[in-house]
Amino acid sequence: MKIPKYLKNKYIITSFLFVSYLLFLDDMDVFSMISNLRKRSALTEQNMIMQQKVIESRATLKRLKKNQYLEHYARSTKYFKQKDEEIFVIIPKGNPKQ
Repeated sequence: MKIPKYLKNKYIITSFLFVSYLLFLDDMDVFSMISNLRKRSALTEQNMIMQQKVIESRATLKRLKKNQYLEHYARSTKYFKQKDEEIFVIIPKGNPKQ
């Protein structure tokens, strides 16, 4: 069996081994880089969602400084009541949340 000339070249063999090491065996191989890119995109997406929630919370906090909205928020969200009234929360049977 005859081995081609280019496979006997020590520079080609060394280059092949080096590239193989970089692609598969190094700490920052191809697979970990792809995994890190996926994690980065997921974290970027999560960061955008959190920034949106912060903006909504700041807007709510700004509105809570007004007494009229504060009372509305407390009654609708936290089910607060005045001294002489009762609050009944009616949950429909088909509500999948509870």
